[in-house]
Amino acid sequence: MRSFQLEVWWDGQAIPEVTSVSPLGSTTDVTTYRDGVGGVYKLPGRTDTVPVTLHRGVSADLSFDVWATGPGLKKEVQLRFTDASDNLAVTYVLHECWVCDYDVAADPETGAVVESLTLSVNRWERITPPVDELAKRWAVERGAEVRHVRLADLLTGRLEETEKRLEDLLAEAASAESILLFDEADALFTRRTDVQDSHDRYQVTELDVVADRLARSDRPVLVLPPPDPPTQG
Repeated sequence: MRSFQLEVWWDGQAIPEVTSVSPLGSTTDVTTYRDGVGGVYKLPGRTDTVPVTLHRGVSADLSFDVWATGPGLKKEVQLRFTDASDNLAVTYVLHECWVCDYDVAADPETGAVVESLTLSVNRWERITPPVDELAKRWAVERGAEVRHVRLADLLTGRLEETEKRLEDLLAEAASAESILLFDEADALFTRRTDVQDSHDRYQVTELDVVADRLARSDRPVLVLPPPDPPTQG
């Protein structure tokens, strides 16, 4: 199991010396319905997010105190967990947080003074890194290489030849224990519904086969989406 270091951020600043955070969680009510013939149906009801509590020793920094005793402002809070062994970072964003409890407690035995800030959280989510960055992280974790593949170069117009080329590619990746990163493959897959002539119709069949085979691969396979179109100034 990995060991992560915690950083807490809000208002664009790292909040110093936060030592722990309570688990992120949510609960969903179960709504039960009964029909006239004895049937019972259960459906999800209201979902609530569990409050999150941050702990740290009292210091010269006033971030906890200022937020807790000032105006009831909502903030976006980031929890950044970093594994120092390979710099793997996992970030969660807590949306529309406001302080619902703040307390300071002294331990008479150790003399430590701990302040705790409890936040009501509207919702939280894990931030997914860009695909190419994710590929690099996976490569570091596995001691592997990232192999870039242009899907356009994989397609030949002949189904059997494309299948053979793909199988060879997957076999090479397995032998080298590399991670396959398909550049702009998403743009090509969207063409599966854009059939204009008989050649396109055959190309769609190729893409169907490629997509199905990649979905069944036991090797790490990532698809890099096309770049965003330029904005109109």
